Amino acid sequence: MEPTLTHVLYPRQSQGSNRNSGSNSLSGIISTLVPTFVIAVIAFTVFLFVRTRYSRVYRPRTDERLVDEDARTPRTDTGFFGLLRNYSTLPDSHVLRHNSLDGYLWLRFFKLLIFISFVGCCITWPVLFPVNATGGGGQKQLDLLSMSNVNDPNRYYAHALVACVYLGFVFLLVARERLNFIGLRRAYFLSAAHAQRLSSRTILLMGLPHEYMAEGALRELLGSSVRKIWMATDCKTLEKDVKNRRKAALKLENAEMKVIKDANARRLKATKNKSTESTAAEEDPLQWLDTKKRPSHRLKPQIWKKVDTINWSRGTLTELNRFVQQQQNEHLDLKHTKLPAAFIEFSTQSAAHHAFQSVALESKTKFAPRYIGVQPEEVVWKNLSVSYTSRKSKLFLATVVIWLMILFWTIPVAFVGALSNINYLTNKVSFLSFINDVPKVILGVITGLLPVVLLAVLMALVPIFCGFLAKLAGEPTLSAVELKTQSWYFAFQVVQVFLVTTFTSGAAAVASQIVQNPSSAPTLLATNLPKASNFYISYFILFGLMQAALQLLNIVPLLMYTMLGKILDKTPRKKYNRYINIAGLGWGSSYPKFTLLGVIALTYSCISPLILGFATIGFCLLYLMFRYNFLFVLGNKTDMKGEAYAKALKHLLTGVYLGALCLVGLFAIGCSKSASSAGPLAIMIVFVVAMIVAQILFDRALAPMEQHLPVELLSGNKYSTTVKDQTLDEHELKQEHLEAGMSIRGDSVPDGNKSETDAPAPPKKAPFNLLSRRIEPLAHRYYESNKAIVPQSESDALIPAYTSEEYEQAYLHPAITDLSPVIWLAKDKCGVSTLMVHENKEAGIQSTDDQAELDDKNKLVWHEDRLREAPLWERPVRY
Repeated sequence: MEPTLTHVLYPRQSQGSNRNSGSNSLSGIISTLVPTFVIAVIAFTVFLFVRTRYSRVYRPRTDERLVDEDARTPRTDTGFFGLLRNYSTLPDSHVLRHNSLDGYLWLRFFKLLIFISFVGCCITWPVLFPVNATGGGGQKQLDLLSMSNVNDPNRYYAHALVACVYLGFVFLLVARERLNFIGLRRAYFLSAAHAQRLSSRTILLMGLPHEYMAEGALRELLGSSVRKIWMATDCKTLEKDVKNRRKAALKLENAEMKVIKDANARRLKATKNKSTESTAAEEDPLQWLDTKKRPSHRLKPQIWKKVDTINWSRGTLTELNRFVQQQQNEHLDLKHTKLPAAFIEFSTQSAAHHAFQSVALESKTKFAPRYIGVQPEEVVWKNLSVSYTSRKSKLFLATVVIWLMILFWTIPVAFVGALSNINYLTNKVSFLSFINDVPKVILGVITGLLPVVLLAVLMALVPIFCGFLAKLAGEPTLSAVELKTQSWYFAFQVVQVFLVTTFTSGAAAVASQIVQNPSSAPTLLATNLPKASNFYISYFILFGLMQAALQLLNIVPLLMYTMLGKILDKTPRKKYNRYINIAGLGWGSSYPKFTLLGVIALTYSCISPLILGFATIGFCLLYLMFRYNFLFVLGNKTDMKGEAYAKALKHLLTGVYLGALCLVGLFAIGCSKSASSAGPLAIMIVFVVAMIVAQILFDRALAPMEQHLPVELLSGNKYSTTVKDQTLDEHELKQEHLEAGMSIRGDSVPDGNKSETDAPAPPKKAPFNLLSRRIEPLAHRYYESNKAIVPQSESDALIPAYTSEEYEQAYLHPAITDLSPVIWLAKDKCGVSTLMVHENKEAGIQSTDDQAELDDKNKLVWHEDRLREAPLWERPVRY
């Protein structure tokens, strides 16, 4: 739940009323700051207290058992000063080297927001504060420093000129940052650690014509530089059976653990008064079993039919194991329906990019969409069969649905808002009169707590719904889904959370006066809209202080690990999965919320410059919090390769345009009072037109640079590997397991990019326009400067290597490579677990009771210190 819940999530009721009743005063800001500061201090104090006690929650990236030795953060010293020492000595580039490119760019995004806000203070405050404060508008307290206090339209020239300088500066700064991003991503893609990944030289082609749905035809089309091709097959039936097999395995595991725990409880009760337990341990385990309490369940849809859970699960699992294995072999032999999609690995990264840029130039619908650098775990397999035309149609319909949701979002908000005033509606609506008989306590919950909870749920559902629609629309990768979610959710944030809230609240504040004197509407709105900025000062206070502190406290994972996990995790598998998972951000839902903060600051930067000071402080606090989390806590759920950051930079310019357009509107309103506003109005109109033209030209120039790597850089890259160079033999894999290490390195061979001559030639017409050629040297300069912060040599990088099985199965559907689940039970002293394991193995089901046990209090424990010996452990593979 966000700290702005009652304000942003409840816009019609709380925001407008707060602004009108005094939230725009100094006392209103202080009343927001004081309790927020107290809560933040309490949260930070609790964090310092529990940080060292629950390292799995607050320092998982320091644990070599969870993170690669070369990718983990050095373990922090205990205590506050140890935390400060480790926090301050690790640079942001540590996140780039040992976490992800996306994590590093997330921190850079906040540093950019801090710089923009701070420079904005330096530019706007010295000029606009005196102009506004002496404007003679009769405003008081904080409103004295806003544009609403200016009566003389001649003073608008100051706002117009400062806006041109500051907003123009932001526009150029974002342009410079986009160039830097291009250079950084080039340096990262061509580094040893990334260039030698299998995904870096593999492309995904979709929309294959029927004549190219064969490996031979694709090799003929793409040349002898093709090393391996994985053809996609229709796995719907197999995937369903694999899913049912997992359900049966979990049902069996849960049932057997229940039997083991019940038997152990009876044993503990029977031996409680005995001096030793040796006699009980040697007795037949069957004596501790209670057949009457043996787990059972009803079958669907025949709910009247009750079966023994253990026997049913064993039989089902045995049958599915045999059936799934048969289907998997058939898919490996390509005996099932082929999909119009293929993963194609090339001999080098350069050959892959040549093919990516040149294939199917004559048609937009053939081999489209095309992706390079796709990792197996991010593929949305069910969408590989979606055709180009179908995908475009679905995306169009999904976009229409999203915009309809944005436009009509006021309906569910109004309904929830009505709940808060439901007791007042009973006088107007007769059938609601029964509410008057509801007890006051329950009525208080309905009108107070329930609306806030419902609005929180509604807001949380928006990015989930966007992601669901993106998958439904046919996006073939998780990164593409996140990017689409980011675009849609940002549009929702700007329209519903910012624009609708701002303008409806500003109008509501003067609604009665407008009704009495309609001709005064423009003047009243011009006076009251700038006052809305004072609410957003509270917004930054809440986000900067409370959000940063609560995110640092990480309260939900803490509760899940310390309390709910102990209640919910009844099997070793559940405890293992909770422990092994490292949380990460959902980029599609995270970027829009914080990009909106930048948009708000830019929009009000010249209308009410005071907001930039609070924005600077708020962004600093958020940066410090996220820096800790990415150094010590968070991983990377979806590898966006920096694309979410690039999109956020473009979204940030929305604030530049909104800031300029708001001034245009205010100057236009001022023209109704005096012709003197025409000059500032003309300046801003010219500025907006100039920015739009510059934006179009710059986007066209950067588009090819953002989509492709330059051929000359690819040709000069020395890192090129063969399958033999990157394949681990059995002895190496065994040695790695014995050493319990995850740092796997292959030998890089600077072989002059062999086989590149057989790759498809890149387009004869270079994909760079005139402006691109002028800008390219700047991007190359940033590429050279950023090479210092990415791992370049083999001694710095984690060079990936693969077993022959990992390589052959890399881009097969997960259902094809899914192994029969291992039933992992906890060992008990009366021998019931041993009996269960034996019975499972007799049924042909893999089972073990190693690395987990029931203690003397009948509580489930497992050996976290021997994580890599756990039955479920899988070697991480860097594709």
